[in-house]
Amino acid sequence: MRGLINDCLRRLIAVSIGCLGLVLTVVQKVRTSLFFLSQKRLTRRYGITADTPILPFGPELELLIEKAAAKAGKGARFAWTSGSTAKSKRILYTNGRLRRVKLAYVDFFARCCWSLRIKRTSLYLFSPIGKDGGQDDSLTSMLLEEKGLPPYISSLQAPYRVHFHPAIQSLVSDYEATAVRLWILAIANPGILYSTNPSTISTFLDELATEWQYHTRLIQDWCRKPEVFDRAVHMVAKRLESTGSKNRLQRIAMSDAPLALHVCAPAVQAYACWVGGYVKSFLDRLATDLSPDRYRLIPMYAMSTETPETVGHFAADKLSFLPLASHVLYEFIEEGAQDKPENLLTAEQLKAGKTYSMVVSDPYGLRRYQTGDLFLCRGFVAGLPDLTFTRRRDLEYSFTGEKLTGEHVMTVFQSLRAEYSQLGADRFLTCIPSHPVDEPIPHYKIVLVNGHDKNVGVPVDELATHCNELLSEVNREYKNKYESGRLGQVRFMFLSQADFIDRISGSQQGRTWEAQFKFLPLYRQTWESLSDPPLSRR
Repeated sequence: MRGLINDCLRRLIAVSIGCLGLVLTVVQKVRTSLFFLSQKRLTRRYGITADTPILPFGPELELLIEKAAAKAGKGARFAWTSGSTAKSKRILYTNGRLRRVKLAYVDFFARCCWSLRIKRTSLYLFSPIGKDGGQDDSLTSMLLEEKGLPPYISSLQAPYRVHFHPAIQSLVSDYEATAVRLWILAIANPGILYSTNPSTISTFLDELATEWQYHTRLIQDWCRKPEVFDRAVHMVAKRLESTGSKNRLQRIAMSDAPLALHVCAPAVQAYACWVGGYVKSFLDRLATDLSPDRYRLIPMYAMSTETPETVGHFAADKLSFLPLASHVLYEFIEEGAQDKPENLLTAEQLKAGKTYSMVVSDPYGLRRYQTGDLFLCRGFVAGLPDLTFTRRRDLEYSFTGEKLTGEHVMTVFQSLRAEYSQLGADRFLTCIPSHPVDEPIPHYKIVLVNGHDKNVGVPVDELATHCNELLSEVNREYKNKYESGRLGQVRFMFLSQADFIDRISGSQQGRTWEAQFKFLPLYRQTWESLSDPPLSRR
């Protein structure tokens, strides 16, 4: 009976979200029609003139951020970016700005449910879970702060919000996060899954497939010995309960073999995640586990710690991404052009089929900030450019003048995958420069990021030699430096996803960083510097 009542309430919530989505769709149409007037107003407000320089993230921009923070007063907080650059960036967030970021997500979610006619809107977000979650200085952590048990209605719509309850944290300590996630999914039976990175969902499904018995211990104990669990755990379970949850839990507990997601959580019909840039390997893996015939992939808008870059726009079931974020002034530079004010273009000056880097200004210290993110203009929707993120502009590293770029590495990876089936598109490859202190010359490491840190039958020495040959073909300077003995041969290695993220961003950052982590084909830090603990942050 409890499950039926909860599902009836979930249906009422879904109707409310659909109505909100309709209203917000109308609001977005109005905002779209006023976009160019708004951009002119922001240009005046931020004091942008024809001579205002374009700034990378550095001392000058940091000073502007500090001035904006001083103006904000006691409400000023700071988020740090994840490890996609040699130095993390400190970004200003006021309480008002955090509210706007949350509302932007609500806006997208409600319009998505309305446009795609999603009937079960309950959402499970793969947010941090356990005692180490939500305790770092990332934007994700700020957005997911939760004190105590969320309201009853909120638990029905967003079951992930119980993650920070002490009862759930206790379960994570005893059974680990994957087991607790499966328990929540089976009980709540949400309609939509969300993670910023598709790798998070992919790893969850991989762990269930490879260690099913281990990760179903919680459900087995719950079904066989419910009396040993604390009253608070039972209270949380009752809040999340849905129709058929007891039968699903029993089926999971009795199964010796992994069960598909549609058995554990049959109401799931869609999953939303970031699809831009370099996450294709994880998307390919998810497409295998979550068949497109049953599950709909909802691409997310571009949102960096520094600024929201695009906003989702629905026309029936077609999704576009427009430069329509609140309080953001957008300018663009065509790929290949120099960062000079005279090369800046406004949104209406872009051309379909061309790629542009995005330059933004906002009231939080960003003043003609060169994001370094490249977007392809796919066309125009409602008079605004439809922008899809393609890659980072400034992915380059050089020990001795070889100037190895992300594009070089991606070309090599494509060739390697074509020749070695073990490196299929569902496994992530990356390149990290390395110069051990006890070795006279540097080299590059090629890392295969696997779900469980296992060698997948790759002939390591052969692959490293061939990789070196391919890099020499795409980069003549690399070949010269290698043949002259100034660069060592490529070395190939394996890491689990968790160990890789810990290496790049620091294990003490907490699991929140896994959600916002940026997977790149080339990193601009050396392997040795990544092993050092990050500087303490105030």
